[in-house]
Amino acid sequence: MLAARSFVHCWFGVLAAITLVGCASTPEEASKPTVQTYAEDYQGLFQRVLTTAKRCFASKAGLYRSGAVDADLFSELGYGQLTLSVTGKGGDNYYVSVRIEKQSTGSKLTMISDNMRASQRYRELVSGWANGDQNCPAV
Repeated sequence: MLAARSFVHCWFGVLAAITLVGCASTPEEASKPTVQTYAEDYQGLFQRVLTTAKRCFASKAGLYRSGAVDADLFSELGYGQLTLSVTGKGGDNYYVSVRIEKQSTGSKLTMISDNMRASQRYRELVSGWANGDQNCPAV
């Protein structure tokens, strides 16, 4: 009887730990913006990120996933907007939205995303592109 009770208490502890871990990562964390500043003009930064994003995402069409890039530069308003999206057949869809704005000195890049699992990976990728990296991931 004592062994059965210990077993139940042990499983209760494991289930409680799993529940707490599941609550530690919330979707709100993925949608918090990442903000970076750059010394260069926003239009040059926008073009560099867009060129690499198109090369990496627009040509990626696989059996299970495909990537797309949607972008607009609003020179009269002083900003550009890019959305990188990945669509999977199993409902594994996500995006990263990037806004690059003119600042009094340089530019500001702001990123948000909707998927906790992919958020950090794609934010790091876009940051690399903004810094001149040409790396293309597997979509």
